[in-house]
Amino acid sequence: MAILRARLVAFDATTYTATVRPDGSATAVFSAAVSRALPAAELVPGRRLLLDIGDHHHPADAVVIAAW
Repeated sequence: MAILRARLVAFDATTYTATVRPDGSATAVFSAAVSRALPAAELVPGRRLLLDIGDHHHPADAVVIAAW
């Protein structure tokens, strides 16, 4: 399990997906699934996130597992 830190750019409550910007990147963004354990009210743009990106480091496998 690989962990990545990021910032929330946008959250879609309908599909429970987030657009995220990895820490250290000024322009790169990608979409990731969000754990349903995280309340939608906590997912506002600018929040810091932890993502589990799996063992393959492929953005399509990423899941947001924490927000603060």
